[in-house]
Amino acid sequence: MNASSQDDLARLRAIAEQGRSAPLLGGWHLILWGSAMTLALLINWAILQDVLPWPEYSLAFSWFGIVLVAWGCSALLARREAGRPGAFSVGNQVERAAWTTAGAFLLTLAVALFVRATLGGDPAAWSLFAIMSPVTFGAYAITLHSTAVASSTNTAKPYVLVSLLFAAATAFLIGNPVQYLVAAAGMALVSIPPGLGHLAAARRAD
Repeated sequence: MNASSQDDLARLRAIAEQGRSAPLLGGWHLILWGSAMTLALLINWAILQDVLPWPEYSLAFSWFGIVLVAWGCSALLARREAGRPGAFSVGNQVERAAWTTAGAFLLTLAVALFVRATLGGDPAAWSLFAIMSPVTFGAYAITLHSTAVASSTNTAKPYVLVSLLFAAATAFLIGNPVQYLVAAAGMALVSIPPGLGHLAAARRAD
């Protein structure tokens, strides 16, 4: 192999390493979705405790309404970030794909529960939305871990374990309104601090 080919390979290797270590740009998305889901969980608790005098089917509408608003805001954030340096690094591409897939899965599950409760005619069916909390924490654990591995960053890894612990806690509390308060606290904890960490890393890289 001649010197020119070796130089070309070295440059390609350097570009690949630079792309792999580019900061993750999903900080605002984590904060946005964490805040939205925390709010939805607090509303669910307030409905179940009659703090808000709304019927039980409002549990579903509170989820869908807040999720739709968050989805619109997330789309605007994605447009703004598309032109930023490192937007197409391996880590950022995996982050977008993982969170998009996790979101689609959670939405599909929520719609299935909504259709079952609506068509079944049994008011108790609305309580099945209680499974959303542990499932969501499980999705968070998988997504946070895969993103950390793809981007070679360790800042979010502690929150993988925290997500799993909250998945177990909220599964244990199914049927108890306290589940929603625990889930709200957990959602804020596994979303906002890692999101702030992403933002801080992106500022250092600018």
